[in-house]
Amino acid sequence: MKRYYKSSVFGAVAFCMSAGSAQAILITQETDANLLASSILGSGVTVSSASLSGQSLLSGAVSSGTYTNASGVYGIGDGIVISSGNVSDYNDGPNSLPGNTTNFNTSASGAQETLLDPITGGSLDHYDVTQFDLVFDVDSSTDSIFFNVVFGSDEYAEFVNSSFIDAFGIYLNGVNIALFDALPVNINHPNMDFIAGTELDGILDPTSGAGNPIMLFEGAVAAGSTGNTLTFIIADSGDTALDSTAYISGFGNVDPGGGTCGGGTGNDCPTGVPEPSILALLGVGLLTLGVTTSLRRRKENV
Repeated sequence: MKRYYKSSVFGAVAFCMSAGSAQAILITQETDANLLASSILGSGVTVSSASLSGQSLLSGAVSSGTYTNASGVYGIGDGIVISSGNVSDYNDGPNSLPGNTTNFNTSASGAQETLLDPITGGSLDHYDVTQFDLVFDVDSSTDSIFFNVVFGSDEYAEFVNSSFIDAFGIYLNGVNIALFDALPVNINHPNMDFIAGTELDGILDPTSGAGNPIMLFEGAVAAGSTGNTLTFIIADSGDTALDSTAYISGFGNVDPGGGTCGGGTGNDCPTGVPEPSILALLGVGLLTLGVTTSLRRRKENV
């Protein structure tokens, strides 16, 4: 069991920043893999099979869904949402809970651990995994595919640089293309920040504090190829408490727009990603110092 104590300062900042958000992200729970696939499918791509390994409880909690975003919270277009918690907790609105958790109490499989270990920095145990797999073909004019992603977590900021490294990955033909500034997408990324909009306490902001949290990921495929594989995966690390969520839009041969380019293999994105400002780096350093000092008493396994 995780015992955690939110900093009153962090909680107040998150709440104040989120107050007054208009309802815009509307999530519909969904466990049909084919419907999830059709909700992000764009041009140049044909999906031949789709499968979902997600979580659900009799209480009604579900870890996958679709969403619409009429008013543009976080700036991301309509798409799908996957979480290590209940996706219905991540409509937009005020950040009113001190530490959002849905405990599905499930452990990652061996195959899932193999995918998650590289993006959480080692050999941690992972829990409450949601994994969405696609097999797809591309037409003769398609040699790259694109995704926009917003990633956030309730592990931030208390458990940065701890052993609770919730993370998200996109594996294209066995290679994780969900990288920003050559780093995997997890709560330890230096671009994590407080951004208002949902119950999520921290959001990965690739604009280094400018407040546009959309990451653009591009992956190379062979033009006209068949049987390409794609895996989206998200999980809790270290225990089942405090959830993380990813909003995903765009899956096709056209840049969906609005995102800051991340990593990938053979992509045409600009390679000069903005460096964090001195003030941003100073803020991360001070935050890390405060978190490290208080971690001893904030989290225990009992």
